[in-house]
Formats: sequence, structure tokens, C-alpha cells
Amino acid sequence: MLLGILNSQAAGGGGSAYDLLETTTLTSSASSVTFSGLGSYSDYAHLQLRMVSRSSAATSNANINLNFNGDTGTNYATHDMEGNGSSVGSGSAASIANIRVAQNVGTSIADAWPAAVIDILDFSSGSKNTTTRALNGWASSSIPRIYLRSGLWIDTSAVTSMSFALSSGDFIVGSRLSLYGVK
Repeated sequence: MLLGILNSQAAGGGGSAYDLLETTTLTSSASSVTFSGLGSYSDYAHLQLRMVSRSSAATSNANINLNFNGDTGTNYATHDMEGNGSSVGSGSAASIANIRVAQNVGTSIADAWPAAVIDILDFSSGSKNTTTRALNGWASSSIPRIYLRSGLWIDTSAVTSMSFALSSGDFIVGSRLSLYGVK
């Protein structure tokens, strides 16, 4: 369900506004996944990443962090809201080294594969900061969650690469990340 939410709202009639650019399905665990050469997609207004993944860590959840163009300086900010069916929470952070775009579950939650839809807005612009918005969650009998997040890269460079990494553990085999161009 999460993977199709934004697809139904696309300008120009739904699915026709999205083009699958590349997909990575892990056949071995990986500490991070990087999409490079994004400058070749400058015909698109935005990018959208659709992800289904899990962490190898035993912790109940781990942040999925995003960096643009290899920038690991404190040039990012995030806002987030969380719900679990009985309570809500929110938070923000500025001057941090990445954007928290999603949460992931570890091996302690056996019955969930989190899904995320992450929009990277105006990624090829060289005159404004890149922003992100993300919807992420999972259904689980023990710890259900839903997250809505936004992020900011405080740099006006065009995005040519982006890397996703977990705050603990590795992405496990079978994790899938698909990159779409949005017209």
C-alpha cells in the first residue's frame, strides 16, 4: 500500500508520471546502498525511492540515513512524526550529518518488512536546497509503526549521488530499493 500512495497522486494521470530508473535488490548484506550518476536523470523534476528493507541488528529499529554527494558534514536538518496505534511523537534536529528518512526493524521483530516512499524534490536544481519527504512504516503484532518525515540538505548543489545507510546493522539479503524519476 505505501509503495503506491504517491503514485496515485501524480500529475498527468497516475503511473504515467513515474519512470523506473534503477532497482537494487541485495543478494548479500550491505552497510549502505548508493545511487550514483544521478546527473543523467536531470530530465526529471524529482526522484522517488521506494524501499522494502530490514536490518541485521538485533535492535527493534534503526534509522535509515541519507547523504547527498558524499557530504557527511553537519549540513542537514530533519522533522518527524511517529504513531504506533496508541501514542504519537514528534521531533526535529538541525546541523546533523545526514537526513533520517525512515526507520527499519531488526531481527527482534520477525514479522515485519518495513516499506518506505521517499521523495527527493528538485534534486537537479543548482539554485536551491534539496528537500525530502518520506512515508514509512510496518505492520507487526508487537511494534506497529508509521512515520512521516521531512528533510533538508543545506547546499544548493545539484544531487549527483545519494547513499542510504542504517544507524545499526546492515541491510539484509532481499532488501530492495527502486529509484523512480518523477516528471
